[in-house]
Amino acid sequence: MASKENINRFLFTLFGFEKTKSKPHLLLIILVHVAAWAAFLLLPLLFYPTRFQGDPIWRRELITKIVPILLFYLNYYFLLPRFFEKKKYTLYFSTTILAITLVCAADIYLRSHVPGIMPGPIRESVMRLRNAPEPIRTYFIDSISTGSFPDIPPEHFRQRLTTRPEPVLFFSINRTLSTCLFLLLLGGMIRLAYSFIKNQNEKRNLENANLYAEVNFLKSQINPHFLFNTLNSIYSQAHARSENTEFSILKLSELLRYSLYDSGADKVPLADDIQYINNYIDLQRLRLSPKVKLNYKVGGYPDGKFIAPLLLISFIENAFKHGISYTQASVITIDIKIFEETLTLTVSNPIVEKDSFAPGGLGLKNVTRRLELLYPHQYKLLFHHSGDQYTVNLKVPLTNA
Repeated sequence: MASKENINRFLFTLFGFEKTKSKPHLLLIILVHVAAWAAFLLLPLLFYPTRFQGDPIWRRELITKIVPILLFYLNYYFLLPRFFEKKKYTLYFSTTILAITLVCAADIYLRSHVPGIMPGPIRESVMRLRNAPEPIRTYFIDSISTGSFPDIPPEHFRQRLTTRPEPVLFFSINRTLSTCLFLLLLGGMIRLAYSFIKNQNEKRNLENANLYAEVNFLKSQINPHFLFNTLNSIYSQAHARSENTEFSILKLSELLRYSLYDSGADKVPLADDIQYINNYIDLQRLRLSPKVKLNYKVGGYPDGKFIAPLLLISFIENAFKHGISYTQASVITIDIKIFEETLTLTVSNPIVEKDSFAPGGLGLKNVTRRLELLYPHQYKLLFHHSGDQYTVNLKVPLTNA
């Protein structure tokens, strides 16, 4: 994930969406731009079907395309962000048309005044198609001199002369216009792609922020319920002047410290979460009647493993809330098994007060929603209600340190 973010950040910097102060980074970006434009200028030459006499054709390509390249940067860094992205479409298109007109005028000037492109009157030139037996004369590049092509006999230069020059100026302007439109569309497509990616990232960040806020809200709803039950238990002990009151207050302070300070992270050490459950069950044991049997077992090694905080306690709280009876025998079973990459929790309890029992109450709905947010498509939660017995089976993934 980190490497993907680094690649995206580099691409955004490469295309000018983010600034960089690193000189090596800036030098790399400049080299990438130079390489891209070199490929833009030179690759078409590899597919030319002709060879030309006189000045190399790359000179013409370089001089006549330098102005459209400047237009690309003008459009990319000024016109698009200042006008188009701010929905000033009329101003953008009028400025763009003016810029294209100036580029075409500059192209005409360069072709008329820069030596080696189109010097003065139209001259003769010779081109030879690849794999063609005879050369072809035309009148649109350079003059001819005998012996310029050693592999072509001099007498061939007198064959197949064209009788009048081609409309060079029209085709040159048309070619320049096509190049300008291509570069403008290229810059626009890059800008639109960036805007789309940026909007998607902002949408994703907003969704993550909303999910984080919702998880914290659900967690805050769970804690007061637990606090109320525990304080009620300690009150009962104090009212009865139990010698365990001091022990209960100490355990409660440890529970509150964990729930308020140590459980703020997305993932916490599994050993800490198990200790939190141990403290809770120690408090519950002090108030259980002899008719309630509690089977609590933890199997496996929690060291080096992490889990979302305060998930398991909700199901255990629910068992004590609905499974304790002071008049009849009841059994509460809590079984936690820790494996290499997963944890399973099985909680089974009798339903003492059927009228007040509602499967999937607020507490269980909250923790189920947290599971959906924290472990989407990764957890397994089953509720089984048979007669007077209620069982919960949970399986969640664990992460290693």
